[in-house]
Amino acid sequence: MQAMQVAQCYFDAWNRRDAEAIVATFGKGGTYSDPSAGEGLVGEAIAAYAKNMWSAFPDLVFDIRSIGHTEEGIVAAQWLMRGTNTGSFRGFPPTGRAVVLTGADFIQVEGDRIRSVQGYFDTRVVPEQLGLQVLIQPH
Repeated sequence: MQAMQVAQCYFDAWNRRDAEAIVATFGKGGTYSDPSAGEGLVGEAIAAYAKNMWSAFPDLVFDIRSIGHTEEGIVAAQWLMRGTNTGSFRGFPPTGRAVVLTGADFIQVEGDRIRSVQGYFDTRVVPEQLGLQVLIQPH
């Protein structure tokens, strides 16, 4: 399977809300990282992250805006995530509001499995769209 096909299988699994299929796209020790999830989720931690997102946004979907190779084995995908907050999000009650988030994933593929996904997006967008105040302060 080519890297682009592996990446498409990964996004298809997200859109089907199939945590096991997401994890199955990763090779042994394959990692997922993004600004909200943190660094280096592996295996069941990836599945748990996806399930938490679907719990907060049961209609969550990723629309791929552009996708292509950046170099051998690395796929870059620009996406638009949409969902409606009908479940608890980070301990806050549901707002019923819709969210739209743009972002990008860089997916490193080895063979027919994902070695790593590194996601990038603005972490302030979703809380602001939910009507939450975002405060930045020192630790």
